[in-house]
Amino acid sequence: MKKSIALAFALIVCGLQTAHAQVSENSTLFRDIMNLDSQIFEQGFNQCKPGIFEQYTANDLEFFHDTGGTQNRTEFLQAVKKNICSNPYGKPIRTLVPGSSQVFPLENNGVLYGAVQMGVHRFDTKGADVAVAGYTIAKFTHVWLIRNGKWQLKTSISYDHQHKDGKIASAVSVKNALLKPLKLFELTIASLTLGLYVQD
Repeated sequence: MKKSIALAFALIVCGLQTAHAQVSENSTLFRDIMNLDSQIFEQGFNQCKPGIFEQYTANDLEFFHDTGGTQNRTEFLQAVKKNICSNPYGKPIRTLVPGSSQVFPLENNGVLYGAVQMGVHRFDTKGADVAVAGYTIAKFTHVWLIRNGKWQLKTSISYDHQHKDGKIASAVSVKNALLKPLKLFELTIASLTLGLYVQD
């Protein structure tokens, strides 16, 4: 496990030190990796299609999270079903920050065998007002490998998570998320409970 972590971060440092190796956004490799990112996160994560994760993740997947620890493929797939897809109203939604993506080819004697993808992504809650609830933003690094002619996600690192607070009126406090909309004063407020507080 320690060797895997060292290898992953060595790839990060290597990518930062050899920025000239970054491929163009117009390149086939960049477009291929962006398509893989969309499959994994837009379809698998946001739309909750577990089969997508099973299709594009390696059997020896390693996932590293700066606050959630490490997971193998089995643990990762179970966590997706339990924590990401169990609540259709309060589930997290992942968005790739535009312009943050970098892709670096991995080659062996001139033959492409994989790629390193680096970028920034943000997470907010489905149905919640981002301006009120805020969101989380983080950096990520993915190692994609070509195995038997197919791309697979081998290593995923999500780090530097930071919560950005939303702006709310001083008299209103967001208390908790609900599974169903709440009707208050004839206004439908989806996924939020609002409480008014008066100082003594």
